Amino acid sequence: MQRLVLQGMFLLFRRRRRISPTSHLGRISGLPPNVNRYFVVPRTRLQAYVDRLWGWESTEQISLPPLLPGTGAELMIHYGQPAQLSSRQLGPLKLGPAYLLCARRGPHFAQAMAGLGFISIRFRSGALRHFCPRPLSELGADALPIGEIWGGEGNLLAEQVAQASSCEDRVAIIEHWLLACLARYGKTQPAMELALHRLYYRHQDVRIEALVEQIGMSRRNFERVFREEVGITPKAFQRVARFNQTVRELLLRNSVDYLGVALDHGYYDQAHFIHDFQNYVGETPATFLESRMRSAHFYNAPIFTPDTVPVPR
Repeated sequence: MQRLVLQGMFLLFRRRRRISPTSHLGRISGLPPNVNRYFVVPRTRLQAYVDRLWGWESTEQISLPPLLPGTGAELMIHYGQPAQLSSRQLGPLKLGPAYLLCARRGPHFAQAMAGLGFISIRFRSGALRHFCPRPLSELGADALPIGEIWGGEGNLLAEQVAQASSCEDRVAIIEHWLLACLARYGKTQPAMELALHRLYYRHQDVRIEALVEQIGMSRRNFERVFREEVGITPKAFQRVARFNQTVRELLLRNSVDYLGVALDHGYYDQAHFIHDFQNYVGETPATFLESRMRSAHFYNAPIFTPDTVPVPR
């Protein structure tokens, strides 16, 4: 019955909207020529919560770039051969063909089989709570199979996406599911949205004491609510945001000259950045940035500027 309802609603959804061709389907420098990546900007209603839908496809076995810690979340659904995911802390992970990844403490590594194909939902910082049936503080792990969070509905989504015959169909199925989750679990928390925006985009200079005064909450209550809704403390979020945006800028620039960028993002000096980098990645920034991984990564240039990024309503 659940399958029939989802299929029927998906067909209705497709009739109401013409799915445009996949955006930015192309090749990546530094990878074999038969490796393609693509991304799709989500429909307007979802843009405050989802940065993009994106994916990679390959006909041969490849080593994928590491997925580095950040403040957002990825819901990855494989429609080709699933990649084998592992973490520095836990080793190989058994997650199945669809899983939620919230890397906060260290990198995840993926070894792709021949016939790789996946599409991922990139949730904005702190936005996963609007789609999740459980508080993020209860998830307890950086990577979880989709069924452990959304149950049979999540497994059915993964099955429908895997069986879809085109990228347009996969996007339509996923967007319909996201809109249904948003209607069910979405929250109205203007103070939390302001705090997330400032901690992410102003990570280099915002002070939590001043922030809680601005939003009208006590620090203790703010930290309790933030941890429950986002899964980590405000200070940890700010620290990961600083690291994430520093590394993204360096990789998008394809630059090994990291000190100036690190200072711009609020690091005190070179030693401070090296310490943070080793904590999150397990190696020095010089070693990482000089490796072949700098030409292949999962970062993208922002679609919106900090002043124009949509805010949840």
